[in-house]
Amino acid sequence: MGYGEICEMRIDSLGKISLENTLVFIFIILLIGIFLGYYGKLQNISKERLAQEQVYNINTAIAIFLLEKKRFPKDLNELTKEELLIENQNTIFKKKFLDFSPIDTEGYPLDPWGRRFKYDRKNNIAYIDRSS
Repeated sequence: MGYGEICEMRIDSLGKISLENTLVFIFIILLIGIFLGYYGKLQNISKERLAQEQVYNINTAIAIFLLEKKRFPKDLNELTKEELLIENQNTIFKKKFLDFSPIDTEGYPLDPWGRRFKYDRKNNIAYIDRSS
């Protein structure tokens, strides 16, 4: 085997290794792309479920507010500011009707997308505004 043949073998083997590394790299990038697509969908589903649970909690707080104050709240920020007195044998607890996180600077509860929950004063229920 001469010097020229050894050089050709090295070039060929380096070329094959380079092609294999490129294929593995492309495969890894495809897997990452698929993973990120599923991750985005799962994140959106979890936000939607969290928002539904939060609406349920807000509407429960509205019902408790009605039982205690004998009226419906004027707005949702009233639930985050007003306190409820709970008596338990020898102790009295003060708790807000809606201990919610996050809230904006005015005290309105925010959904997982950072928007305010809406309050239908006619029906006295909270809901998510999906249009904005």
